[in-house]
This record gives sequence, C-alpha cells and structure tokens, in this order.
Amino acid sequence: MDKILIVEDDKDLITLLKSGLSKNGYQVRATISCKEGLEIFYQFLPDVVILDINVGNEDGREMCRQIKASAEFIPVIMISANDISLELYKDYGANDILKKPFLLAQIQKLISKYLPIKPGYKC
Repeated sequence: MDKILIVEDDKDLITLLKSGLSKNGYQVRATISCKEGLEIFYQFLPDVVILDINVGNEDGREMCRQIKASAEFIPVIMISANDISLELYKDYGANDILKKPFLLAQIQKLISKYLPIKPGYKC
C-alpha cells in the first residue's frame, strides 16, 4: 500500500484529502506542523509528501529542502493559495505544485476555456 504524508495547517483540507486518498487505497498520515511532519516523515517513510508552503508559522519550503537533502527520490507536491510562492517551487526541491483551492482553479480554467463569452441561456 502506498503511503502519503500530508503537512497542511487547514484541518478541513486535511480531512478532505485524507478521506479521498484513504478511500482510494492509500495509507495516509497528516499533521498541521512541519516539525511534527519531519518526525512522521522519518518514521512513516511515505512514498509521496503533500506539503503546504505556509504551515502556520512554519515554512514548508524549508521542510521540503530537508526532505530532499535526505531522501531526494521521494516526490514532494507543494500546495499554496499564493501564486507567487508556487512559482519558485523548484528552488526548494519540490517535484510539482498545486494551487489551492483545487476545484475552484479547475472550474475557472474550464469556464474560461469553454465559455469565453457567456451567451444568454434559455432553458
């Protein structure tokens, strides 16, 4: 069973991600702290890390650097609501990025692609 570590300060988002991933067969551990996240990381040895850039008062980018220094082969997905922070994800060793909120970004992308001019609808 693949293992995923989530480090995110939004408890509702943790619940959502943990539920969805667990239902799809992943073993998931989560925390709201980078410090605890590193402890869990070394004990749990996840296959993937989902890591918020700003975890409360802690810097997820620094946690990413520490993970990559000891286990560069483990993929890290950085998440953030801040577009500017996401632009620099490779500087911290992250493998990928994802903007929060996930669904909203996808909805906006689809609306702009398929409905560039909103016609008057008649049902």
